[in-house]
Amino acid sequence: MESYVLYSRLSDKETVFETWGASTKHPDAVFHFSDFTKTSFIPAKEQILPWLLECASKMTFPTHSAWVAMWALELYEG
Repeated sequence: MESYVLYSRLSDKETVFETWGASTKHPDAVFHFSDFTKTSFIPAKEQILPWLLECASKMTFPTHSAWVAMWALELYEG
C-alpha cells in the first residue's frame, strides 16, 4: 500500500503531491499543481480535487488509482 503526501512549499508557493511505496529515500511519483491545466472560471484552490483525480488517473495500477481517488475524496469531504 502506498502513502501520500500533499504539501505546499513556501519558497515558491508550489503545491506538491507525492506517492511513496517501497522506497524510503525518494517518492515513487511527484506531481506539481502548477503543471495542471486550470480553468479561470473557479478559484485555483477549488481545483485541487480535480488535480488529485488527474494524478490518480496516472498511477500505474488500477488499485493505486482507486486508492488515490478515494483518499482525495476523503480530503474533499473532510
